[in-house]
Amino acid sequence: MNTADPVLAAVHAALRERAAVVLAQPSGQPVPSPCVSLCQMQSDTGWCWGCRRSLNEIANWSSLGTHGKRAMWRAISVRLGHAVVATGAT
Repeated sequence: MNTADPVLAAVHAALRERAAVVLAQPSGQPVPSPCVSLCQMQSDTGWCWGCRRSLNEIANWSSLGTHGKRAMWRAISVRLGHAVVATGAT
């Protein structure tokens, strides 16, 4: 999958918006999964092209508490920020 792919850019834009919403919610709120059903691992980073998590992070998601899930969303948000700088995507 190409980082200049317009579908991927749209998915990542939506994921950035979703991260902002999730992270703005009060800490007691349930935390949704970041999965966007675009599951393909990126060989250079080890992250999923869709949700920007590693296989380990995906596998461990269900065992994380609310704090851990919110931390994962923060990490995804940072990773998407890095992806924007690296690819020029908006």
